Amino acid sequence: MINMAIIGFGRMGRIHADIINRIKDLNLVAVSKKNPQEAEEIKNKYNVEVYFNNDELLNRKDIDYAVIAATNEVHEEITVKAFEKGKNVIVEKPMGTNYESTLRMIKAAEEYKKNLFVYQSQRWDRDFLFVKDTIQSGKLGRILVIEEKVMFFGSNWAGWGIHGMDFPWRIKAEFGGGTLYDWGPHLVDHILLIMGKDPVGVYGILQSGLWSTEVDDHFFAVMRFDEDTICQIEVNHNCRIPLPRWYVIGTKGTLKVKGDLSNVWDEAEINYINDKGEKEIQNIKFADYPGAGLSSGFYRDFVKFLAKQKKEFVSMYEASKVIKILDMIKKSSEEKKYIEF
Repeated sequence: MINMAIIGFGRMGRIHADIINRIKDLNLVAVSKKNPQEAEEIKNKYNVEVYFNNDELLNRKDIDYAVIAATNEVHEEITVKAFEKGKNVIVEKPMGTNYESTLRMIKAAEEYKKNLFVYQSQRWDRDFLFVKDTIQSGKLGRILVIEEKVMFFGSNWAGWGIHGMDFPWRIKAEFGGGTLYDWGPHLVDHILLIMGKDPVGVYGILQSGLWSTEVDDHFFAVMRFDEDTICQIEVNHNCRIPLPRWYVIGTKGTLKVKGDLSNVWDEAEINYINDKGEKEIQNIKFADYPGAGLSSGFYRDFVKFLAKQKKEFVSMYEASKVIKILDMIKKSSEEKKYIEF
């Protein structure tokens, strides 16, 4: 049994707790949060000890992994402190607020000989797995363009937290907010996994359109790869008509995943030339997909990795490279120019 603790028990912390409690080999023993008013409800619902001081929680000897679900700007500080207290760490994305921060976290993990995993949970999302498998099957031929977009409208993102718009930290610069470092880690991670290599350069634009004047609520970026594959990623919280979630162009076919958020991206269309040389159109509705679990797949495979039943998991080095590319996108926007990797 692996004993778990969660630091930062807001809305995301509760999601971690609900998933951990569904995994038989994981045992949630403690959580920490700032607001004492919810302590009794949390203790009763999750059967855990509730702390209001992170140091007191980390001083417990029975904790194997600390899950850090606090706001972005404290990820590095709490991660290093957890290592000092002898704990392994799972940290929410973004791993750090900049590339230099992630390098310090990696150095600390290596120094204290501790595991550091980053919660890149959308690696297990069915739309990504479907797109990746279709590309790798060769059905679309040589890939020319990959577009991955999350385009929707509303204050749900800005107030996505336990306190809603009373504490909209995602649109505040002091907490490391903004769309680029919120959705960006997932989209960049997806592209790197599909391509299996680093880009040769990026171009990016950040925009503060509606929800914040401090951070971006829209970003657009192009990642160019050496075989001339162009990968475009974009997130916009001001889009009232959704664009496709995925649009992939190959030399033999085109793939589209619909972008309607209400269905959590469950419809795809492929128009391609089959093995007989004939044009074929497939309309696919996936209620689920092999290996998918939306967010819960992370913890399922986490247990398998620790039990040596899986060879690979979410590497801290991979997650750090994601942040490096996000920093490049931000720099490109600031300097209004293409940035080489």
